Amino acid sequence: MYQTIGAPAAAGIGALAYTGSDLLWLAVGAFALIAAGSAVLRIIPRRVQA
Repeated sequence: MYQTIGAPAAAGIGALAYTGSDLLWLAVGAFALIAAGSAVLRIIPRRVQA
């Protein structure tokens, strides 16, 4: 909690809390949104044309 910003930023993990944005976390968020959207599309009932 009282560490300097250098150690987490150098590790690249948990940098979102310190910097406000990080490309890795944006990619993870985009992947999660795409996965959630595809999961919702799978459970929506569809008409079957026979």
